Amino acid sequence: MTEDKDDNIKQEINKAINFLGQNKFDEAEKACEKILDAGDNPDAYHILSSIKIYQREYDDSIDYVMKSIKMNDTNPGYYVTLGCAYSSKQDYVKSVEAFKNALKINSKIAQVHFYLGESYRKLTKYNNAISSFYDTIELAPDHTGAHMLLGIVYQEKKQFDLSINSFKKCIEIMPDYAEAHVNLGLCYLLIGDYDNGWREYEWRRKLIKTDEDKLQKEWTGQSLENKTLLVIDEESTDNLIHFVRFLKELKKEHCKIILQCNQQSQTLMSQQAWIDNVVDHEHFPDHDYHVQIGSIMNVLKFNPNHHEQRFPYLEINDKPSDLIIADNLNIGVIWEASRDSGAHDDNSINSESLANIFMGYENIICLDKNISKDNKPDFVTKIAEYSDLLELAQLIKQLDVVVTVDHTTAHLAGALDINTILMLPCVPNWRWDMNHRNTSPWYKSLRIFRQQIPGDWSHVLNKVSKSLLEIKNG
Repeated sequence: MTEDKDDNIKQEINKAINFLGQNKFDEAEKACEKILDAGDNPDAYHILSSIKIYQREYDDSIDYVMKSIKMNDTNPGYYVTLGCAYSSKQDYVKSVEAFKNALKINSKIAQVHFYLGESYRKLTKYNNAISSFYDTIELAPDHTGAHMLLGIVYQEKKQFDLSINSFKKCIEIMPDYAEAHVNLGLCYLLIGDYDNGWREYEWRRKLIKTDEDKLQKEWTGQSLENKTLLVIDEESTDNLIHFVRFLKELKKEHCKIILQCNQQSQTLMSQQAWIDNVVDHEHFPDHDYHVQIGSIMNVLKFNPNHHEQRFPYLEINDKPSDLIIADNLNIGVIWEASRDSGAHDDNSINSESLANIFMGYENIICLDKNISKDNKPDFVTKIAEYSDLLELAQLIKQLDVVVTVDHTTAHLAGALDINTILMLPCVPNWRWDMNHRNTSPWYKSLRIFRQQIPGDWSHVLNKVSKSLLEIKNG
């Protein structure tokens, strides 16, 4: 009779596992509840824990799998699920502990070493992460994820040759792995290798959805004399501001330029005399050629270190702001990177750290739309309100200096040739060429201060403070 009961439970467990594999979470949960009606079962709790991870109910997931572990602490799979739940709620200290417990039971599971390495990476324990990724590769030499993250970790450690080699190994295993090519390209660009960088960066197009049936022939350098070129902005505001300068050069070929961009950018771009028409992403006017805006650099083989650039390259009408105080030092500030950025935390600075820097200055204007009167720090005297990029640009144009982290504002200020102090982490976005310590080949009005130690902004903030005093004292 007991054997029949055990067989029934096994059948229900298998049924629940099959439902889980098909993402039929309600059915899987009902199967587990049926099992648990007959008594506690570690596998049923484990399956429920996995369901809760998919449903992003991480605390419930942890509670369920802890019941599994209490009943059976020799199953590595339970600890792996516990680690994944902690990792999902960004408690990486506890996820490390869970994955290490799994490996104590069975050290031959490559994916667990990989998960452990990723948790170490999130904790910026890069040497531990590297060790775990190599353990992964020893067990699974073709583990592309481990090679990819090795490349990312080596880049964070400024070991760019090792980073490039890791991305190349990833590509060797999977030649069409677009993310690996893109990461390789961004690493090349970061170290100033623009030829290889632009070429590999082109792989990003594999990751972009385009309405090919609405597009004419791609522009790859053909003559544009008396032609119409549709430029697609790829829905990145930073890239749009960064690359739009080169449409001026294309315009010299006596062509018509149509720019497709997001609504926030349209009024600003419509003021550029060298852009004939600005449309949203739903419209595809008649054109002879099209080009993704990020591909122009590859077509032109452009190297900012070798080509002359003119500033400002954005042209806007003046609109006086009542935020500006005459005969005063008007400072615009941004301390948080764009919230949709994957590197938000690394690029952002705690506002409390900035308080001493701005002490004694009368007009500190916050340029971040996400800051309101309710959450503004005391050093901020005014908060800018604007509906689109043009209004932000009109305000920036009137400022004496902009102090910012890596944010759209840095590109706008650079494009307008406004005195700008840019605060960057140890390893920044690809646009901020590591060969230029305190300057940028892309924007001549930018002065850059970079972290010396990952996560430590004290050196940067000291430099900013001294620079503001120099500007104030003229």
